[in-house]
Amino acid sequence: MNHNELKLEIELIPESTMHLNLRNRLTSYQWRQFSQDIQKRDQYSCCICHRVKGDTIDKLHCHEIWTFDTDVQVQYLNGFQSLCFQCHMIKHIGFATMNDWVEKYQLIEHFCTVNEVSRKQYAQHFHDAVQLWIARNQITWHVDLGDYIS
Repeated sequence: MNHNELKLEIELIPESTMHLNLRNRLTSYQWRQFSQDIQKRDQYSCCICHRVKGDTIDKLHCHEIWTFDTDVQVQYLNGFQSLCFQCHMIKHIGFATMNDWVEKYQLIEHFCTVNEVSRKQYAQHFHDAVQLWIARNQITWHVDLGDYIS
C-alpha cells in the first residue's frame, strides 16, 4: 500500500514534542477564535472525509499539520486543517485510544471507509506509523512554530 494514496493517515507525534504546539501556546479563547477561522476557510467541512458541520457532524477540530526534517532534527508546523472527530482521532490514534476518547474499532472502520481499504491494509499502515514513531522518538526534536507565534 502506497501511503501517498491514502486520504487519511495516522500521524503519531513524538513523545518529547506531543504538547509543544500552537494550541498550548494560545489561551483557550485565542485557540477557539483561530480554530473558527480555519473552519470558515475550510467551508465548515472535514478536509479529509468532507462531512459538513451542522449537517452530518456536530463539530470540527483544528488539526496542526507537521513535517519532520531528520537531517536538522526540526519538527515544523506547516499549517492547519479542519477535521471531524473521527478523522482527527485517527491522526492521533495512540493518544485517542490511550485516553479512552473513542473505541479503536470505530476508528479502524472510519479509516477503512475513508481510504477504501481493508482491515489488513489498515493494520499494515498502523504498523508502519508505529515504526516511524519509534524512530522519531530516538531524535531530540526542536519545534518550529513558524510565523504562527511571535
